[in-house]
Amino acid sequence: MEQLEKAAHILMAPPDLVTSDQRHEAEQVFLQLRNTKNPFNLCRQLLENSQVDYLLFEAASVLRVGVIREWRDLSKEDSLQLRQYIVHYVVTKHNIPHYVRETLVQVVGIMVKRGSVDDQGHDRGQLLTEVEQLVSSGDNTMRMIGCSIISALMHEYAITVKSTDVGLTWETHFKAKKQFEGTDLRRIFHFIVNLLGEVVKMEGKMSDELSSLLQKLLMIAETTLTWSFISLHHILLHS
Repeated sequence: MEQLEKAAHILMAPPDLVTSDQRHEAEQVFLQLRNTKNPFNLCRQLLENSQVDYLLFEAASVLRVGVIREWRDLSKEDSLQLRQYIVHYVVTKHNIPHYVRETLVQVVGIMVKRGSVDDQGHDRGQLLTEVEQLVSSGDNTMRMIGCSIISALMHEYAITVKSTDVGLTWETHFKAKKQFEGTDLRRIFHFIVNLLGEVVKMEGKMSDELSSLLQKLLMIAETTLTWSFISLHHILLHS
């Protein structure tokens, strides 16, 4: 970790404070990290112990690449444990940068979608229950994290330019999407609408945090409505 943190500081330093050779050497260190096979335990160690934001982001990014590249080598137990660890991490580490958190919840979305091909959405349902419990505390930071997780799920199942290539064929992507629409899309919509109602009823001056949460909720609500309309239109066209 010391070598990685040193390399991170070099890459973040102003150009006039480091040589081109130092920068090239630092880039090679991170290239080696990105190519590490079975990087999951290493990434967890970096996330737990490093205070360097650049390194945290790299660890999250390597997790994302590793999950896509090595999904078939992960046992069901290992993948579930990793997914639960990432959720716990983003919930408990309040001071990590926003871009690190968003990368990590994207990893969660990828894992849940990939896993749903085999478990028919069982873990996705469990995750949504966890999110519902998370936001029931009334803490707006927790609500924001919960919305980020839901957004990541929806982006993955939407099969758009925002969804990630998780090594599935188009047919399998489509089946996973339809399965998601048939089981959890409505659940997400009702959950978001109820939460939106709670936020709107809050009294007092709207803070920046609350304003961001409201915008996130409105975006998710609009996405679910649009998605439902398109799905219904598709059904009518083929009926």
